Amino acid sequence: MTPKKATRYEDFEAELLKRPGIREEYEALEPKYDIIRSLIKRRNQLKISQTQVARIIGTKQPAISRLEKGDYNTTLNTFFKVADVLDLDICLKARKRRPKNCSKVNA
Repeated sequence: MTPKKATRYEDFEAELLKRPGIREEYEALEPKYDIIRSLIKRRNQLKISQTQVARIIGTKQPAISRLEKGDYNTTLNTFFKVADVLDLDICLKARKRRPKNCSKVNA
């Protein structure tokens, strides 16, 4: 029996994103994860731990961890407090959704 070659994550992701339903869900979550990545990057630049951020805003480290994982719907209040600690401005904008059949163009 021939050993199976390991699949690279990038190849796996590319295959999944060929499926229309999965691509739509992925794109819908993209803004959320862009913001989360920005928070993590900034926290790391400032060399501040999750525990330090939590202490400053009056919560516990697991709350910051859940926010950074993106698997928990944190309150906007907490979100803005974290951004403030990291000296970041957050701009949220409500807009009309694009039609489902409209594809995103990357410039």
